Amino acid sequence: MPLLHTLRITHTSTALRRLLLCACALILALQLIGSSYHEHDLAEQLSDCVSCQVAAHATADLPAVSPQLLAVFLAVVYLLARLPRPAPFYRRQYLIPSPQAPPRHQSVL
Repeated sequence: MPLLHTLRITHTSTALRRLLLCACALILALQLIGSSYHEHDLAEQLSDCVSCQVAAHATADLPAVSPQLLAVFLAVVYLLARLPRPAPFYRRQYLIPSPQAPPRHQSVL
């Protein structure tokens, strides 16, 4: 039974990952569509338009990051990458193939 339980968990986590990926893609698509269709008069304040603010700040430079913060981030990522991942457990009987020879002939004496 552990094998079936492991397969069920793997299937569920794969389905959840796909669902999460589809939701993220849908949100991104809606944001892109929403930001591309906007209209306002030139006399209005551009600071009221979210799309204009995003477009104006798209070319802005990223702020400088302190080396200590970067070192802490890299250390945490390294430790998280080294965490053990659960491996599926297979019983020995699944690893040995079943015999495929014809049955032995028994002679009657």
